[in-house]
Amino acid sequence: MGADDIETLVSEEISLANSARGRWHAEYLGRSYRSAVEMATAQVGRGSRTVLKTDLWNECLGGARGIAGHFHERDGLRFFGLYLLHPVCVEGRARVPAMHVVQADIRALPFRAGSFDAVLDLSTLDHLPEAGVAEAIGEYRRVLRVGGALLLIFWQRSLMVRLRLLLKRLSGRREKTGQQYFKRACVMATLGRGLLVVKEFVVGSLLIAPQGLTSRLLGRLPARALMGLLGLVVRVERSTAARPLLEHVAGLYGIVALRQADPCGDHSRDSHAT
Repeated sequence: MGADDIETLVSEEISLANSARGRWHAEYLGRSYRSAVEMATAQVGRGSRTVLKTDLWNECLGGARGIAGHFHERDGLRFFGLYLLHPVCVEGRARVPAMHVVQADIRALPFRAGSFDAVLDLSTLDHLPEAGVAEAIGEYRRVLRVGGALLLIFWQRSLMVRLRLLLKRLSGRREKTGQQYFKRACVMATLGRGLLVVKEFVVGSLLIAPQGLTSRLLGRLPARALMGLLGLVVRVERSTAARPLLEHVAGLYGIVALRQADPCGDHSRDSHAT
């Protein structure tokens, strides 16, 4: 994808987010992701925290979708961000000047071991082929300090997602290029030694229904009513009681895991991001 293609796509996404039809989508993802980031960073306490965000698309778009700028201004988190495409890195850096930006692949992170208090992957992993998942998670584990938190949000192969994909194929529609859908158990197994799962939750319950229908219904709501509804949905998605049902319905699944010390000893607390 070239720079002109990226610029066109960004412009279209921003226009959609500012329309009545697309406002709910941007607000919903922004609220969902910020709630998940709060959950993850709460695991590593207060004070100066250095965070790696692996996908700068939300920062590139800004507005309700932005994550790094929001938490830098509110909580003083020190952000490093990376993306595979240069134009997205440039735009993300322009929108969040305080963020350190690197163009890199998540399977080969250019940072020393133990550099970060938290790693945030908000649907980056699911753009890799399944064979690359273990490699990327291994890199996340390596760059986290002992006690650091990993936040993973990925598109899952839930019952409703499988149904949606089937209907797409039957109707001749094509799925997004490079988008992957993983089984929850496979991702959990890949975490393996060194990462202890402490939270599980669902994201994207509103993303499975036909987007045109959802946009027409939610786009008609007054702003205050829409914000109240989206806040309620996000709270329900975080509920432990609702997860056994929603995990079969929601599009995305979330995991928070803490970096454990290696059996042979781990000195990663003394390392810093480069």
